Amino acid sequence: MTMSDDKGCSCCATAALAAGMTAIHPTAIIEPGAQLGVNVSVGPYAVIERDVEIGDGSEIGPHAMICNGSRLGPRCRVFQGASVGQEPQDKKYAGEKTLAVIGEDTLIREYVTVNRGTGATGETRIGKRGWIMAYCHIAHDCVVGDDATISNALAMAGHVTVGNGVTISGIVSINQFVKIGDYAMVGARARVASDIVPYALVGTEPMRIAGINKVGLERRGFTGDQMSNIKKAYRILFKDVLSLNDALIKIDTDFPGDESVKRLTDFVRGSEKGFLRMRDD
Repeated sequence: MTMSDDKGCSCCATAALAAGMTAIHPTAIIEPGAQLGVNVSVGPYAVIERDVEIGDGSEIGPHAMICNGSRLGPRCRVFQGASVGQEPQDKKYAGEKTLAVIGEDTLIREYVTVNRGTGATGETRIGKRGWIMAYCHIAHDCVVGDDATISNALAMAGHVTVGNGVTISGIVSINQFVKIGDYAMVGARARVASDIVPYALVGTEPMRIAGINKVGLERRGFTGDQMSNIKKAYRILFKDVLSLNDALIKIDTDFPGDESVKRLTDFVRGSEKGFLRMRDD
């Protein structure tokens, strides 16, 4: 449904309620031009700006701010005080039109901030079925994959890439341009300055890879053979006395056709910041 009545937000809200398609609190502000799907609810004092699209069945909580350039898929939930699509915190940003895209079935908890992109990439993107917990900040031009779980008080700098099925514990900071591979798990209070390879279980104090994220992989349906091959590939990559190039060649030779292992080697070959290593023990 399009909120396009130029008489103001109260008329938009009244029309939506009359149609039986939305539940908009009378104190909410919805600018003309905003597009709300069916069965959308908007809580008290929420603000939805004009260049916004919100998918069917989504819920916008009290005092939430959904800013220009926001695109929310179906069944998203934005809790109280959260801000989606605000201008990026980047001094190079010059007001260009950019987006913040949120995938379907994603939860954005209290006081989360998701900034839209800059002209560098044009968008910040969070995938499907994400759990973004309270007080997290996801900066401009970040890409977060599907099924990510991000715990409280994350500080994610710009241009970070997070893969599918990643779990990040609480009070974690991530430097700009870092990449975290699919199905990795990052421990609490980590300061992530290097890339983290797929499947890694990352501990802290000091921050190192402790092994593979065995429990996470089991929950995602990885077979015993797949996990065994990943562990063997880790041993070649991190433990054998080989150059990086020779290690990658050996892994390719030892595990031909294993897509899980190929995900690991492709990531390593594409790493630009360098990647975190395993603990000595």
